[in-house]
Amino acid sequence: MTSNFKPFARALLAVALILSTQQLQADCHWWQFGRCADAEAVEGLPPDAPREGTLITIDVSRNQIYLFEDGELVRNAPVATGSGKVLKKAGKTWLFHTPRGRMKVLRKLEDPVWRKPDWAFVEAGERVPSPDSPKRYVRGKLGKYALDLGDGILIHGTDDASSFGRNVSHGCIRVPDEMLEEVYKAAQVGTDVYIFESQPDLTRTASKGMNDLEVGAKGTQ
Repeated sequence: MTSNFKPFARALLAVALILSTQQLQADCHWWQFGRCADAEAVEGLPPDAPREGTLITIDVSRNQIYLFEDGELVRNAPVATGSGKVLKKAGKTWLFHTPRGRMKVLRKLEDPVWRKPDWAFVEAGERVPSPDSPKRYVRGKLGKYALDLGDGILIHGTDDASSFGRNVSHGCIRVPDEMLEEVYKAAQVGTDVYIFESQPDLTRTASKGMNDLEVGAKGTQ
């Protein structure tokens, strides 16, 4: 009787271990900061990113933007991200860097107007005009839509399609028109945006950057 019971007990223990492992995986949450080692790997969706609701992620290593709904990929597209270059002039320094980490959509902008910062004139070798100069305002440069992430960083369109898939921006994320429209419509103020590196480049700075980007727009919310 005892010898027959031992295999049965071992089987029960194996089932219990399997159920326990499944429960641990089910209880894996984004706030565990990557400790969920058994979580299924999904391209564009870091282990510590939320699996619920609308989520926008940007992989600066691949220069790709991803739109997820409840952990399922809706669409992805190539983008342009920060070049990492430094511009210095007259005692000022600008670092054209796309910050990493969790952010949120702070504003949704339609028909954004780019207010050219000082660095744009310096980079072009032009005289920097007064802060209220009409020369600073440029329409159409940022596309039809923009999502403001704060600190001068936006997800927006561009008139330079050749920049997609490259690290050439001044810190913002440039997105193709069709993808931008879909992301804009899916996002709400407060939507999570996760910017990360699937293949971290240890030679790049971790600074948030200093790109001085400012925008004005109609139909903001």
